[in-house]
Amino acid sequence: MAKTSQNVASHSAGSGEAAGAGALGLLSAAAVFAIAIVFFVAESYFLAMLLVSFALLAYVAGGELPELVRSALTVFFSGRHRIVKAVHLQDTANALRTQLYMKRDDDGYIKTGPIDTGAKIKLPDNPLVRELQAVLRHKKGEESQEYTEYVAHHYYVDCRERYDHFHAHLEFVANVMPLFGLIGTVIGLIGMFDRLGSNTSVENLAPELAISLQCTLFGAILASVYLSAASRFEQRIKALEYDYEILVHALDVLVRHNAHIEVQA
Repeated sequence: MAKTSQNVASHSAGSGEAAGAGALGLLSAAAVFAIAIVFFVAESYFLAMLLVSFALLAYVAGGELPELVRSALTVFFSGRHRIVKAVHLQDTANALRTQLYMKRDDDGYIKTGPIDTGAKIKLPDNPLVRELQAVLRHKKGEESQEYTEYVAHHYYVDCRERYDHFHAHLEFVANVMPLFGLIGTVIGLIGMFDRLGSNTSVENLAPELAISLQCTLFGAILASVYLSAASRFEQRIKALEYDYEILVHALDVLVRHNAHIEVQA
């Protein structure tokens, strides 16, 4: 009964945090959107569209916006993992690939080199390696394989959920920005048709036509930028999947050969 109450309380707290993040995102988006309208009226269309994209990002990310921006910049310009657990998983998988001489054959299956029973495998010092070392030391057989796969899967799921989260945010903004560009285009066309008359000249219609073209252009440019950033997270997800596959296969080999993990100093 007490455990159930704790679960309910934990769920309620999580829901409250989610609601708080949603309210924060909505308020931030409204404030930034209001500033964007001011720039649009002042005919600074690029800044207006840029602020609209920030407003959308603030709306979907809420309090996670600073972390999302840092992660996007890191992944976009360096290709490194932003999430610490993903770095540990990658380093461990790379070390195991080297130690076990792992490679894919022509059919795509992972093959390993020869390994002696009870061999000692040296891996870099990180929390994932230490957890795997403890499991292999205290568990044997199928139980050891089950626990090592659980540890690896726990790291993988934590990283995958975060990357999926960020990818979805950026993809949402990329999909919506052309619509705001279209809204600016329609506003410009409405203004242009309002000025049509017997005494209308090209000089009178040019500013409204410029609004239409610029909003369409800036919406497409910003959508491309956000879509490119989202694709970088998708690449990180694929790299994470590959590292996880290597790690699981390597752990299976270690368990079957009763190998031991040594942590490098």
